[in-house]
This record gives sequence, C-alpha cells and structure tokens, in this order.
Amino acid sequence: MPVVQVTTWKMNDENKVKKLIEEITHSVHLHCGAPLDKISVVISEISPSRWADAGVLGNDTAFPVKSRRKTYEEEA
Repeated sequence: MPVVQVTTWKMNDENKVKKLIEEITHSVHLHCGAPLDKISVVISEISPSRWADAGVLGNDTAFPVKSRRKTYEEEA
C-alpha cells in the first residue's frame, strides 16, 4: 500500500490540489502497479514562516534569492 506524502506551502487553489493528487496517484499506479484503491496521498501544508531553505524563512521577501546560497559567507 503506497503512501505518498507531499509537504508544501499552502495551496489556495483546490483544483490544483485535486489535480496534483490525481497525477501522483496515476504515476504511482502506472510505475509501481499498485491498485488505485491501495494508493494514499497526503498533503501537509506548512506556513512559509515555518519553512526554511538554506536557513532562510519562506516568508522572507528575499527568499527566492537568499535560499539559493551555498555558504554563510555568500551575500544575497
């Protein structure tokens, strides 16, 4: 029984959430051969203020740039 867990920022468009779940389910069924009724998909939505990449919080206005740093010495 495959269980796929997706952690992401809040998704406000329910149609996109539905499409994502459908496509993940289809891909697992296609590539793993699992029956549809045995595939579970769980989406956990995280507030950007509780998510960080490269030590930079997701709600930082410069997140797209700062979160790509490779070292602490890099200025972004």
